[in-house]
Amino acid sequence: MFPPLFPALGEDRSLDLEGKTEDFVRGVREIRGYADVLLVADVKDPRFLKVSTVEAASVLREHLGLEAAPVMVVRDMNRQMFLSSVLTAVAKGLGSMMLVWGDEYPPSAGITNVRDFAGLQDAIRAASNLGRRAGSPLRIFAPVNLDALESSQGQKLTKERLKAGADLLLAQPPTTDDAETLDRHASLIARNGLEGKVLLNVFPFRNADDTVECEESFGWRLPAAIHSAAARGEAALLEEERGVVRRLRDRGFPGVYVSTRGAPSIAASLLS
Repeated sequence: MFPPLFPALGEDRSLDLEGKTEDFVRGVREIRGYADVLLVADVKDPRFLKVSTVEAASVLREHLGLEAAPVMVVRDMNRQMFLSSVLTAVAKGLGSMMLVWGDEYPPSAGITNVRDFAGLQDAIRAASNLGRRAGSPLRIFAPVNLDALESSQGQKLTKERLKAGADLLLAQPPTTDDAETLDRHASLIARNGLEGKVLLNVFPFRNADDTVECEESFGWRLPAAIHSAAARGEAALLEEERGVVRRLRDRGFPGVYVSTRGAPSIAASLLS
């Protein structure tokens, strides 16, 4: 889920912080029975301000008793701020977090890319060590690019993240169908000895235009089965994703990483 978001422009407009927070909690309440952990995602959009992911995750823990993991973007914080944010999460009783490197901001955004670490593995190591020092070992999620597992460099990077202290790797690109893509992703995981360490991603596409836009925005190459389903509409696309969930359960995968895209009812639709 995204944390409460507010327009960055328009100083004369009321932010309604309390109302937005209540809506955020209400949306998560609908799906808490389906989730072992809920990620509070970061938002890379200069048009919006957001409640910090650490604070938003803490709100979910307090109001719903749900384990919530803030997504923390190394791009946006220097080392001191990053470690202070990790310590704040620990102090608020959050036992999990996801650490990501973060895409570049374009020059037109007028926002600085910080990245005060040599690589994501260094940030993972620093957060893991800080959790131990505070007496609260953290469960750390990190991303893995499945396509990169075809190369020795990608394999090396993945192993470094696990060695640094990542407990589970959340996969991109998404596993879009229960035949071609699932079999290929499962084979990559097995060949690299990553069984039990990777959660494959189910990503609900909305329509044909959405599939094309995602391919252009993220560099994904979606299989013909998804474009065929997209031509039939959203219901057919969701059925493809349900097929992935069913096969993951049948094959004994440790879980699934569901992108709700801000719509919590999607998780219930896919997992029920």
